[in-house]
Amino acid sequence: MNSLKQKFLIIKLSSIGDIVHALPFLRTLRANRPNAYIAWIIEESFQDLVKCNPDLDEVIPVRTRYWRKNINIQSWNEIHQIRKLLKKHQFDWTFDLQGLIKTGFIASMTSAPNRAGFHRSNCREKINAWFNNQRSKYISTDSHIVDRCLSQLSILGDFHPQIEFPLPIGEKDEIISKAFMVKNSKLTEKPIAGINPGAGFPTKLWSIERYARLADKLTEELGFSILLTWGPGEEEMVRNIAESMKQKSWIAPATTIAESIGLYKKLSLFVGSDSGPFHICWALGIPTVSAWGPTDPNRNGAYSKNHEAVFHKLNCSFCWKRQCPLGTTECMNKVTVQNMFDATKKIASGHIKMLISP
Repeated sequence: MNSLKQKFLIIKLSSIGDIVHALPFLRTLRANRPNAYIAWIIEESFQDLVKCNPDLDEVIPVRTRYWRKNINIQSWNEIHQIRKLLKKHQFDWTFDLQGLIKTGFIASMTSAPNRAGFHRSNCREKINAWFNNQRSKYISTDSHIVDRCLSQLSILGDFHPQIEFPLPIGEKDEIISKAFMVKNSKLTEKPIAGINPGAGFPTKLWSIERYARLADKLTEELGFSILLTWGPGEEEMVRNIAESMKQKSWIAPATTIAESIGLYKKLSLFVGSDSGPFHICWALGIPTVSAWGPTDPNRNGAYSKNHEAVFHKLNCSFCWKRQCPLGTTECMNKVTVQNMFDATKKIASGHIKMLISP
């Protein structure tokens, strides 16, 4: 088929960090196939991350998480409608950038003649390789996820990678952040450091008490204003930080993902752990400092220079477990307030025009 009329489907359903890591794949594909039709199928709750991306012709939201928890007529009807839509598109290529059984199943639903995926050893669920008839070469398991995603483009030929992480949002998504800054003008009198204590699972969480102590040091010694940000189910965490602090802080309003991007764009620094907000902030070019334990920052961390990953390598580090097998979460407990503060001073001195106390 004429390459000018080719139709591509990117399959990357979740979560925030994984989607951010896939953005250079989309940018590179568009740069090398400027006239192609490119669609992205994504979990409905994360579509804000790509809905305004100029490199996409279509965003196809799905509710796989809902379907798995609700096996009923409505779910089957939705699956049937998605299958009809995917087949109607007559995609020439699918690129499964997630490597799961469910994403492989979605690729098969398209009936695309070319279904690209990872080498079996790079799939998160090995059975995924059965659904694909085009596979990228094996890439080291400790390679960064960005590089792993880009490796699938080698199936199409030699592309020069476009390492860009665009996260555009609509004008209406900027309203909440603008209104919040106007209402809290004292917050904007100094550079704003955002702190987000949340994470996708318990082993990634750092101590609330330590966040509070670090926030005070950032205020007292580096002259930051502190904005505490949060996602679903995390408001109590930020309130506990605010109550434990000696210095004043501000708590962000409830936001959608797109609205949170508008808010994060106001920051001069972000502090947190391996979480969605962390990935959004480094993708936006905001200097970030993060605490790591069960996940590997060299594989899943920031793909940028203005970042400091803080961790203490133990024999059990980077276990990728949602619950600590030893019941200690020692890897995160080893990260001290001073460790994080020292990393912040290093980042601040290189990227923020302000006086830093010795």
